[in-house]
Amino acid sequence: MLHLLFPVCLAYLALLSSTFATVVPVAPSPGDVFYAGSSCTIAWNVDTTGTWRNMSIDLMTGPNNAMVLVMNVASGLDGTSSGLTPYNWTCPDVDPYSAIYFYQFTNDGNTSDAQWTTRFTIASASGATTPPDNATQPDGDAIPWGTGGL
Repeated sequence: MLHLLFPVCLAYLALLSSTFATVVPVAPSPGDVFYAGSSCTIAWNVDTTGTWRNMSIDLMTGPNNAMVLVMNVASGLDGTSSGLTPYNWTCPDVDPYSAIYFYQFTNDGNTSDAQWTTRFTIASASGATTPPDNATQPDGDAIPWGTGGL
């Protein structure tokens, strides 16, 4: 009987490892400020299972329950390669300049296992910012937000 359970256990463990295989965003963090036209840094802990080989990073805005795409930052990245993190790119000119932006990481376009950074600020080239329009999420969570764009 035990010899029959072993393959089932192996299949279950394989399913669990693929379900939990992911990159883990580590930067930017709350309070980080980047300036339009300057370098923005994104960092993550790599996927060690070999699953995230076609990763995309999108700049997002909006509330947690209705996120809005601002622009794609990168696609086709190998999320298992430690040589790609940190990733630097030029922050865009956005409106408004505020702490309402975050990154979404997806693998093969699959949003069901998406990962996100916390919100951070994109400021004007001179450092000007405005506070987020909303102090709490629609569900009441104390996470300030607003909706921005290019």
